[in-house]
Amino acid sequence: MRTDVFHKNPDIPLDGISYPSLFNELVAISGGNAEITPEFMIKLGCASACCASRIAVGYSEQSICKLLANAFIAGAGSGGAQVTEFDAGFSAVASYVARNYLFNLTVFIENDKGRLRIKMIDKFGLPIDREFQRKIEAFTHAENFSHTVTSDILMPKSITGTREAFAIDCANTDVMEGFRVSVTGKGIACDCLKYVLSLSGCIIDNEEPGIPGLALSDDGESLYIRDEVGFWYDNGHIDALLTLVYFLSGERELAVSAAAPSVIEQISAEFDGRILRIGRDYGAREIFLTQKVLTDAFSSAVFLCSYLHSSKASVTDLVKRLPEFILVSREVSVHSDRQRILSRLTQSADGLHKENTGQLRVCADGGWVNISPARSKSALRITGEGMNEEIASELCNLFIERTKLIDSEESK
Repeated sequence: MRTDVFHKNPDIPLDGISYPSLFNELVAISGGNAEITPEFMIKLGCASACCASRIAVGYSEQSICKLLANAFIAGAGSGGAQVTEFDAGFSAVASYVARNYLFNLTVFIENDKGRLRIKMIDKFGLPIDREFQRKIEAFTHAENFSHTVTSDILMPKSITGTREAFAIDCANTDVMEGFRVSVTGKGIACDCLKYVLSLSGCIIDNEEPGIPGLALSDDGESLYIRDEVGFWYDNGHIDALLTLVYFLSGERELAVSAAAPSVIEQISAEFDGRILRIGRDYGAREIFLTQKVLTDAFSSAVFLCSYLHSSKASVTDLVKRLPEFILVSREVSVHSDRQRILSRLTQSADGLHKENTGQLRVCADGGWVNISPARSKSALRITGEGMNEEIASELCNLFIERTKLIDSEESK
């Protein structure tokens, strides 16, 4: 195979990177076609090969994603990495591939409603940590790449059937014969969920009163649940609901993401349980991998349906058992460096209990605030959490004002 690659030359600047940090959100690189070009992907592939020897690459079905994946593969191959291409279709499968094949790095390229997104996943199936990000950034930002030509780059290996293997892995071996559930939505992720539930013995029914419902985001990573009277739950409420079911099932230790709502600690305390947060608690990642809940939306959906089937409970009844809590989230546009703003927000919370796991969590005035980079490269996402909307909104607004003030001072 003959391809163009990049080697050292200090005279040629990098194209396609117009922002200070390569990773403009915690889990991915995102941008439009003007920012993420084939040339940029070759450079990113070269940089990734400097940090990982075994790399898996997948992409969603749009042609632009396949083009960018091929460019990344060329760059990673030229950098000496062993590259494996896999068929995924949506990013939830990429996390499964990373966990089960133990690649040093798994890359998934998708078109999220017109915005390109590149997810980089570690061997645990989780977003790569900040140290890994910095290594890739250092190699990619180095002003020492030039355009040259090389040959004899090996074609990548490939694995197929990953979507089917993922579905079989998610399906429940304890058959839920005859359990009725509806699945709302279209797309390959939704079709895969229907297949997973069918393998588990469920009957996929029409959306109607008395039947619980499920839905997925297009990338298959976010789960939405509808109760028997038609009310939908998402985000933090899903985490809380699944945490409750997990401890009701007799478990006593649960690993969660850094951004999971704080109400789950309150739920675990009712069962003398323990919550481990990734990025905060030792061993949380390893425990996370052994769970069949919260690791991905598909396994979580099966876990919930299995509990509803065996216990004869309803989503409506389970929601009534949750502690009262409200989440209020807003995005704040900023003009200065987001990491500097986060650092100063951390300093402003001296005297309060706080956790910094790549995003900032602060306990204040009877509630919690979670602050993280938003998907937009020029915004922070601030979420207030409290037992009622007044507390949650006040906390959210307090840190919005702090963020704006710090951003104004940093921009001078």
